[in-house]
Amino acid sequence: MAHSYSRLLSIFFLTMLAITMSSCDSPPSPEEQLENILELLDLPANQWIKYHHMDNGDWWKKAHAGLTYDSKRGSLLIFGSNTHGEDWDNTIHEFIPVQRRWKQHGSDAPQKSYRVNAAGNPVSGIDQVQPWAMHTYDGIEYDPNTDSIIVAAEPQHNPIGKTISQHKVNPVWRYKLESKEWEVLQVDSKEKSNFFGAASAFDERRKILMICSHGLWALPSDNSIIRKIFNSPQCLHSSMAYDSWYNDLYIFGAYKPSNKLWKLQRDKLTDEPIKWLKITPTGDSCPPFTTPPVAFDQQSGVFLLVVDDSEKNSNSASTFAYHPTKNKYFKLPKGDVPNVGMNFMMTWDKIHKVFFLVTGDWKSGIKVWAMRFDFSLLEPVSTPFSQ
Repeated sequence: MAHSYSRLLSIFFLTMLAITMSSCDSPPSPEEQLENILELLDLPANQWIKYHHMDNGDWWKKAHAGLTYDSKRGSLLIFGSNTHGEDWDNTIHEFIPVQRRWKQHGSDAPQKSYRVNAAGNPVSGIDQVQPWAMHTYDGIEYDPNTDSIIVAAEPQHNPIGKTISQHKVNPVWRYKLESKEWEVLQVDSKEKSNFFGAASAFDERRKILMICSHGLWALPSDNSIIRKIFNSPQCLHSSMAYDSWYNDLYIFGAYKPSNKLWKLQRDKLTDEPIKWLKITPTGDSCPPFTTPPVAFDQQSGVFLLVVDDSEKNSNSASTFAYHPTKNKYFKLPKGDVPNVGMNFMMTWDKIHKVFFLVTGDWKSGIKVWAMRFDFSLLEPVSTPFSQ
């Protein structure tokens, strides 16, 4: 009875959310949005369901872009470009699950607007200041305390940098979701920084954004200055994720494929970082991986990651759960999807209690997959009466 009552409350809350959400174009009807909510609540366990597919058009999923989750609105937010192909995408793309649709925040800045401002920062845009189009990898994260997206990245691979030769100071950017405005954040000038290929995660208990790139950097929610606080492993092609059950930081993946992980150990009394622990998980055999999509399930206390089966030369990817306290990988028997390639686009939706994975490329457009995760089906709890 308690479960049914909780479920009814969830449906009521999400229905109100669906009805009150507005956008620049016409959203689905409230009835259609309620159907989407009910589908998310009733997904089959531990398998990916293709929730939405948009064919290739003016925009598609970029291999070097990153994704974060807006816990206030329940949306998926993507920013980043594949500038190897002279892609000039430098706007936020938002997927609204209850509406099954994408919307774009503003428009891409024209190339003629790319410049270096008086402070030495590379900026673009005519009516509003925007960052340059750039690879973002896992360097994009949502800060619920400031209701903003933080982008820790650098436009090193944007070809326009070869023609704009003035000295550039590559900043960390903040995008304020309410006003839809970008602003530059300062990096502590005492430390040399390079956030190309950075990985990031938001530490919810400490209310600090953590950035891994040539050291571990911190941006408190109540501050606008990024400071280096510790050393770090190499984070290029890695994903950093936060365990909200035990308040730990983990790094998944590496430039050279590996299925080992890094965990940050902190002093129990002072909470200061002590050292990074290299972890070798047991359990099901997980292929070595790089550039992995990873997210933490706050309901079950485990991480989920998707790994291309490159060792078998197959065109599929497998899904694994990593249990931190058991230090074990668990392979999901029905968790296969097509190869994900370079991908930093997975999140756990705390409103709908599901994982979302975004895949695709310039040929296939963009696909949004959804999964309801149930760890008890991977390792059932034994009872005195079980055989």
